[in-house]
Amino acid sequence: MQRDYRRLAVFVDRPSEHKYLWVLLESSDDPAAWVDLETAGAACDSWIEAYEAGTRALMSYVGDPKSGPVRADETDGAAGG
Repeated sequence: MQRDYRRLAVFVDRPSEHKYLWVLLESSDDPAAWVDLETAGAACDSWIEAYEAGTRALMSYVGDPKSGPVRADETDGAAGG
């Protein structure tokens, strides 16, 4: 069973004053290139609120907190996020 560790990140964007959006990114094969995975559906009123919501979204990609975000190959049927 082949598993790849996923390089995920969350950051907070501020599209306008007092509006904050979390964004989840995943590193591609090129560690310097990141791809948008998911973005908040609604803006938050503070940076910390957006960051905490983004962290909760990131954790939905983690099956086992002790192992971190791993992607299972197609043969073992595990969800990838």
